[in-house]
Amino acid sequence: MSELEHRILVADDEPAIRKLLARILERAGFDVVLAADGLEALEKVKADASLRLVVSDLRMPNCGGLEFVKRAINEYKRDFEFILLTGDGDKSDAVTALRLGVREFLDKPIERSELERAALDAQARLLERDKEGERVRKLELDNLSQSKTLDDITRKLGGAEQEMIDRLSLISQYRDIETAEHCVRVGLYSQLLADMAGLDQNVQRTIRLAGILHDIGKVGVPDEVLLKNGKLTDEEFKVMQRHTEIGFAMLNSSGNPVLEQAAIIARYHHEHWQGSGYCAGLSGTDIPMVARIVSLADVYDALRSARRYKPAYGHLDAVNIITKGDDRTSPEMFDPKLLGLFAENHTRFETIYNSMPDQLV
Repeated sequence: MSELEHRILVADDEPAIRKLLARILERAGFDVVLAADGLEALEKVKADASLRLVVSDLRMPNCGGLEFVKRAINEYKRDFEFILLTGDGDKSDAVTALRLGVREFLDKPIERSELERAALDAQARLLERDKEGERVRKLELDNLSQSKTLDDITRKLGGAEQEMIDRLSLISQYRDIETAEHCVRVGLYSQLLADMAGLDQNVQRTIRLAGILHDIGKVGVPDEVLLKNGKLTDEEFKVMQRHTEIGFAMLNSSGNPVLEQAAIIARYHHEHWQGSGYCAGLSGTDIPMVARIVSLADVYDALRSARRYKPAYGHLDAVNIITKGDDRTSPEMFDPKLLGLFAENHTRFETIYNSMPDQLV
């Protein structure tokens, strides 16, 4: 483990507590950087890209812990782990922090063993996500290395990939459909699920590319429905559902095998395992495997992403909604085998999300 992987930032406005936290963490083997409030902590994070592991008090003058977490996430596109120190009156803020992806909360007064455990667990999660990020990058390099010559690469880009780029650029001409990052992430999650499900590498590559275009049919949905703030009426929802058939019509009969799979995905990715989805009302294995995979990938990323009608959920909130359900989503919607793979390997999805955050345009 490198020296940088031992660095930890401690932010607390009380000097005695800062000193106590630093002493505990130094004894646990960490190189501690101190800040007296959220503003100083932001300056430390800005100056030192190795600072990704943070212990912060929730209540501080000038810039409190919650504001610090929000700004750190938004201003520095970095994979963080936050440990927040909370008091009796901080429960509502703790809920907001959970939605931002904070995983660890420690009550005051701090127990040495609890702080050590939380810091080491957070460090382990960062290292695991770093390893998964390397695995994803290696997979991308391996995919590219299969093209042994420049002519081969050019030929590939002149076929399915170039056609997808052209069609994806069409989406960007329409406002507020989804970000390009969302589309690409769904493709990467889908490739990961296909890999875990034991599908061969050709299928994995195809679903990564085809999954990018899963929502392309939304370009045909009227703005008054697509861009509406708030809940859709029943009639408006029926109009929105048409994007699956529009996408199928746009992509079908191209003669390109990747786009043929993209057409299937576009048409069936809102079908549910128990038969409650749309538009065909298919269930179980009647739903094409590629669509079942993209369905789960799409729901995860939609939960993680901010929309006009909802905030972005943190990773663990999204996992809980998918695996346990809420008022809109239930585990019965998904292929049980794929759901099990997701539940066992959900941190790998988080790594992909963190590696490609939405960009403001």
